Amino acid sequence: MLHNNRATAMRKLPLAITLGLASLASQQAFAHGYIESPKSRAFMCSANGGNLNRDCGPVTYEPQSVEYSPSVQHHYPKDYCSGDFTKCGPANGTIPAGGITSFSQLNEQTATRWQKTTIKPGMNEFTWYYSAGHASAYYQFYITKKDWNPNQPLTRDSFEMTPLLDEKANGARPPAGGRTKHKVNIPADRSGYHVILATWKIADTAATFYQAIDVNIDNDGAPIPDWKILGAVQPEQLRVGDKVSTRVFTNAGEQPNRQTRLSIETTEQAQANTWPYLLAQQVNKANAGYVMGELNANNEVVPNYGKNTMYAKNNSDVVRVEIQKEQPSIPGELKLSGLQAEYTLKDNATDLHFNAIAQGGKYTIASTVFNGKGESIAHQQAEAGNNTPHFSIALRNVSEGDYDVVVVAKPEKGEQLQQSQRITLKAEEVGGGDYDFVFPKGLTGYKAGTKVLAKDGNVYECKPFPYSGYCIQWNAGATQYEPGVGSNWKDAWIRK
Repeated sequence: MLHNNRATAMRKLPLAITLGLASLASQQAFAHGYIESPKSRAFMCSANGGNLNRDCGPVTYEPQSVEYSPSVQHHYPKDYCSGDFTKCGPANGTIPAGGITSFSQLNEQTATRWQKTTIKPGMNEFTWYYSAGHASAYYQFYITKKDWNPNQPLTRDSFEMTPLLDEKANGARPPAGGRTKHKVNIPADRSGYHVILATWKIADTAATFYQAIDVNIDNDGAPIPDWKILGAVQPEQLRVGDKVSTRVFTNAGEQPNRQTRLSIETTEQAQANTWPYLLAQQVNKANAGYVMGELNANNEVVPNYGKNTMYAKNNSDVVRVEIQKEQPSIPGELKLSGLQAEYTLKDNATDLHFNAIAQGGKYTIASTVFNGKGESIAHQQAEAGNNTPHFSIALRNVSEGDYDVVVVAKPEKGEQLQQSQRITLKAEEVGGGDYDFVFPKGLTGYKAGTKVLAKDGNVYECKPFPYSGYCIQWNAGATQYEPGVGSNWKDAWIRK
């Protein structure tokens, strides 16, 4: 049924519901899957993956979002095409990030940059986890060549072009929160550090999901010592005067006599990648029951500039090592970013997305919105200890006027910090036009040619196949294909 009545359109406009992830506004789309086991490079960047990889950028908050599609910035060989990894996909040098510029930290490639999972040659089980399900076309797994250089960006020349596994899915749709398991045969002639590339091709959209998995292949021909991993020392910038200590624990408790202590005395020592190397040197001289560094080609643990993994032999009595930092107090400071001066109301509703950044201690940060009468109309509190929270605040049933956003950071001890910013809410009239639905009503029935009235007041038509599959990819927490406003709406819609 077609509608032309502007008043009807105003009454039927849906509320803007955006339950955003804790991520920067510049991130790509919310997306749908990652390799959970063995943990992929992107998954190890996230909290659920143990934060074993650090300094990963926005993918930290959405490891499931490494989605190659026509809208990404880097294509192979030149433009988007729908073939498999051997013919199409992310440009060379951008493969781990799926060609997405904002995930470019994933493309860094050295022998020691990424945490590795030890596996054996032969049949191994890899698990895809799905935060949102799609009709699936196929799964493919590739491995780096025997002579690949781990200190160069990953290209197609780094990989064998015959996949280890080419498994057809025939349109099967895994459920959100579900998993699929895949048997992958790791060649017997591989040992040491290799990268496994897993791809998941979608049947009803133009997307393919990419996951790089960093593995250490324990081959009987080149045995790797039986190490247990106790954790890792991650690089971060320190200051002159800071001190870093290790706390070593056995089943009998802490062993103070095995402590290693490093004092930062120069600006060079304070550099993010330097002090972990110096600490590892001291630890390895101390004979404290564990060592610190990264495994080299001779299966030796040596200090590394950057991340250093803590290893102990299986017969060691060390069960845990903690890193403790003593740092002179930093003056408290609170900043806000991402708040706009003006917001446009749609059906008396809008959403605020912004970040708070606090330093000088551990804080509990909360945000409250006040109207012109001094009444609090919305409130959100971040998890205690999160000094860089992202706030996503839905304002509903509000009117035009000035509002104050007040952010307070309460420390464990000391003075609390506060920042306030005034914003203005303005109404916007909605234009007319012929359409089939007011988005997102009738979502599951959208197909090529379907016209919808979006909340920006414009009418959009669903693109032909294969792009039409994107038109139905929407929910309150994944709005990238929402017509007119989603980050990737042009993949799915034509504005009329």
